[in-house]
Amino acid sequence: MTRPLTLLLVADDPDLTTEWQAAEKGLTGLRVVPHFAENHRQAVRVALAQQPDVVLLTGGASDASYEASVHELRDAAPSAAIVGVLDRRNFDSSDAETAFVVAATRAGVRDFVRRPLSSNELSASLRRVSEDNRGNPDADARRGRVTAFVSNKGGVGKTTLSVNVACELARRAPGRVLLVDASLQLGLCATMLDLEPEVTMLDVVAQMERLDATLLRELTVPHACGLDLLAAPGSAVDAARVTEEHLSRMLAVARNAYDHVVVDTFPILDGIAIATLDRADEVWQVVAPTVPTVLGAERLNDLLESVGVERARQRIVLNTSVPSHSGQLTPQDVATRLARDIEIVLPFHRAVVSACNSGRPVILTTGRLNPFRRRVAELVDLIEAPQPAVTEAQG
Repeated sequence: MTRPLTLLLVADDPDLTTEWQAAEKGLTGLRVVPHFAENHRQAVRVALAQQPDVVLLTGGASDASYEASVHELRDAAPSAAIVGVLDRRNFDSSDAETAFVVAATRAGVRDFVRRPLSSNELSASLRRVSEDNRGNPDADARRGRVTAFVSNKGGVGKTTLSVNVACELARRAPGRVLLVDASLQLGLCATMLDLEPEVTMLDVVAQMERLDATLLRELTVPHACGLDLLAAPGSAVDAARVTEEHLSRMLAVARNAYDHVVVDTFPILDGIAIATLDRADEVWQVVAPTVPTVLGAERLNDLLESVGVERARQRIVLNTSVPSHSGQLTPQDVATRLARDIEIVLPFHRAVVSACNSGRPVILTTGRLNPFRRRVAELVDLIEAPQPAVTEAQG
């Protein structure tokens, strides 16, 4: 797994939370986005909302409801790996602890760590359950893939690319693709699809307490190509009511409702953007071949790494949004400056401009030999390709 692990710690002991915070600082090669719950009821609500990758759940020999808690958490977050937290003080003997471990394992607990929590033991356990999940076809089938498109400035074709990628994915898998317009203040995805949304993210926020995969689908806007759109609010004032916690929960639920979730972001690295990046399997930065844009992209690369988007999740797409001209930077110029590979080079084509004006994406209106459409299809091939396993060397 290359994106950050979303983790839920369930404990009514404040000392355990303190232990976690100390151990988290020593985790090597792992970035974790933690959530906390003080009791079982709260844990189920958080699990439903955040769909964590891992749940740390305490228990002991006298905890008669432990197995029921495990089953309910597995129902709430089917893809989560549950890790038991063992405390010797909760057992009268080693035999009692062994009996508890056996019963917990039968209930579905995947691994165990001991108190006091240590960075080394946590790292090892989190890696084990992550790799187990990667090889579990049932878990993989329940989780969609989140692809975010970012840029350091507007006007480089990020929204155009987000929309066309979503349309190509939907053409291949109708009904299994969600386009999320997370450019909240200036969302243009609906316009580029010639849609007038009657529901937006604000309607999702209003239903946040009961949000699940079925309700999320009901609050999206379908497009004839087979994708669903989760539209940005209609005004910048309304957009302020959508928080990073709201967006994180929407994306968590969307992963379980769709095979692919494509997110168009606003070109500012704020809390909303970071919430998106934390959920993204891949982050594609759209760069135009101009000196100011490339210098900005270089700075954005560093910023992305500083907020936990490691290179393994970063990809670069070069968008040539104007006709070729003297002095234009070449893909090699851009790659050299960024010290990154350019995954895809999108050529300029007048059909792209026409499509923006008509609300009919190029993917849906041109033949397969159109050079822009061909490059978008190649990009989608990369998105659909199986993700390589993360090794210790990658960290």
